[in-house]
Amino acid sequence: MRRAILPSVLVIVMVSMGLLAGCNRAAKEAEQKKAQLGAQFAEVQQMYADLQAAREELEAARAQLAEAEAVPARKRTPEIKAKIDELTARIEELTQKTSEGYDALQEKLAEFLTVALNDFPEAPETAKGLEIYAREAIYNAEDVIAKSGDYKKAIEIVQTAKNYYESIGLEPLPELGEKMARYDEMRFITRERFDQVKKGMTMDEVAAVAGVPYYMNRKKDEKRGIEFWLYPKREGGAAAIYFNKKGKAYSMKFDAVKPKVTQ
Repeated sequence: MRRAILPSVLVIVMVSMGLLAGCNRAAKEAEQKKAQLGAQFAEVQQMYADLQAAREELEAARAQLAEAEAVPARKRTPEIKAKIDELTARIEELTQKTSEGYDALQEKLAEFLTVALNDFPEAPETAKGLEIYAREAIYNAEDVIAKSGDYKKAIEIVQTAKNYYESIGLEPLPELGEKMARYDEMRFITRERFDQVKKGMTMDEVAAVAGVPYYMNRKKDEKRGIEFWLYPKREGGAAAIYFNKKGKAYSMKFDAVKPKVTQ
């Protein structure tokens, strides 16, 4: 039996139909992935909104607790004492909630950005997702500084967010560059900031003007009952600020540690 030979025109038509079907499938798959991206971003937005609401509630509770605790112990009524206990418990609960919310958001953001940056770099959701990531990076960096004074790590956290923007040719959130410059400045003490420290200042007041000291540069003299903070200088050496038993600054030395001389 002879094999049937299809007319060339029919072959072309069939090939064209096959290509069209393939294009339609590809377009449909792309639409589905885009829809999935939108759904993922909607989830990210909701998680971010919930986290922000929890943080605001936490800050409000802390402010109320501080106000209640400002009342001298001998003057606290049963109502104030009960309020302090209630707020303390609530703060513990909200702290746990925000911590878990942050971790969950980071996981969802990583999942979202993996797809968004690789497959949909120009999608509006990608830019919005990056902004959420960037703002969370700043929040995290500020937390690191407050807890450990690690400005170098804070810079690295913010730099990572900036790198994501640059990887797809998108202009980074302006605050990222501003924060990095600020953190780099605060890594090292300057004469100007040092001179703002005055005797009698509390540790919080000193940290506000001189910067939060790196946790390994907070030294204690147990025998004398004092604490001193070392602040490295960009050119080498370090300044020192000394606190008495009451946590008040009583002495400052800008050249407490001399720069090491290398041959």
